[in-house]
Amino acid sequence: MARVIYWLPRSLRPLASNMLLRDPPDHRRLRSLVDQAFLRQSVEALRPRMEVLADEALDSLAAQARRSPGGIDLVTHFARPFPLAVICELLGLPPEDRPNFTRWAAGFGSASSLIGIVWGLRGISKLMRYISTEIQRQATRPRDGLLAALIQAEDAGDRLSEDELLAMIFLILAAGHETTLHQIAGSVLTLLDHPDQLGELKADWGIADAATQELLRFISFAQVSKPRYARDNTEFYGQSIRRGEMVFGCLASANCDPSAFTNPHLLDLHRRANRHIAFGTGIHVCLGAKLARVEIAIALERLFTRHPEIRLAVPRSQIKYLRRPGTRGLAALPVKW
Repeated sequence: MARVIYWLPRSLRPLASNMLLRDPPDHRRLRSLVDQAFLRQSVEALRPRMEVLADEALDSLAAQARRSPGGIDLVTHFARPFPLAVICELLGLPPEDRPNFTRWAAGFGSASSLIGIVWGLRGISKLMRYISTEIQRQATRPRDGLLAALIQAEDAGDRLSEDELLAMIFLILAAGHETTLHQIAGSVLTLLDHPDQLGELKADWGIADAATQELLRFISFAQVSKPRYARDNTEFYGQSIRRGEMVFGCLASANCDPSAFTNPHLLDLHRRANRHIAFGTGIHVCLGAKLARVEIAIALERLFTRHPEIRLAVPRSQIKYLRRPGTRGLAALPVKW
């Protein structure tokens, strides 16, 4: 753990307590407490509210588009604010705090250069201070939401410490909006690249769940897993791995494995038995997988229903991706209708 946190500012060191960096039994303990809190939050019960939040984001997108007839960035004006609004709603944050929360989160989420990352750390520090204050406030005056549920979660007398709470809420924020926003934007681009399949989807939104699963498999925003370190010298498929060496699992490669998927390099919105690992697998499988699938399906349905003629505002060759190792996310997606 020391090698992870020694260089971090003191205010950010709780981030090293997140469960992605823990092995059992610590991971099992944290996961058990968070599972309790998540079980109190029904994704299906949130669906109507998510549809409202998607429409609010699309209202703002349309207003911006009227001022920019040449095109508007879908990442900035829809794919980012919608998942952030959902996370604020899920956590139970006061609505009046959402603008600041959104600005801080967007700052570190869009950073790709060294200067951008350093600048983004300022936003993370402000965000951490805000979360700490909100934890203290909701410890005595809880609101409906995941944050209060995490504070109250208990297993055999064990609860999350304040540092663990900070790390968990930040993890939920980062995983709950950064991955989803790029999946939404990437899904829109992929569907625009496949107009026949987009036409099938617009004609029958009953296939939205299957389409979302296929888009998750096909795009794989998270290209690799978090790093793991070998406990002992070993050999894996003929590759020698020495004790202490860093190892990554390539999720994108697994999602295109021809032994697991028929014609894996083809997009098929009707694909069944789609056992992709876009959300990871095993003990580290994403807690918010179901929430993300519902968000993506709602985002696509509301966007293409309200703007069925949406198209790229620039040549396809001008679409740029983030230069962030281990991910495949769009830097921007200029569109018009």
